[in-house]
Amino acid sequence: MDVNEVKRRPFRVTLIGILSIIAGLIYLFPILNIYGLGNLISLTNQTFYSGPFALTALVIAIANFVLGLGCFVGWRPIWFYLAIISVINFVVALFVLLNIDINNLETVLIGMVWLIIATYVLLSVQSKKTKEWFRR
Repeated sequence: MDVNEVKRRPFRVTLIGILSIIAGLIYLFPILNIYGLGNLISLTNQTFYSGPFALTALVIAIANFVLGLGCFVGWRPIWFYLAIISVINFVVALFVLLNIDINNLETVLIGMVWLIIATYVLLSVQSKKTKEWFRR
């Protein structure tokens, strides 16, 4: 590769990075619930005061922030973690969609959007351009 040739980050990788950072922010909601702030932004009006749940959510939030940053920078090991996370997200989204209350339109829409995003990320991670971005 020539020194003047700069590889452009594929749009898919940028979108996955943005989605990872948004997911990290969403996983911070249980921590806000400990301080009584979570219901201000919660869609389900559920409050979780469990310390272990909040700690797990914090770890997942940090992992999502690292994945998002890794997408922007192009760190090699991030592709492997993205592949694993995307498969897990797809399975969980499918499971959630199959087990939701069909009479509640809000939960059906959230489940469908989650499955669509998980499918997009799963297919995008496997694309040739995405793999090349992380191998450069």
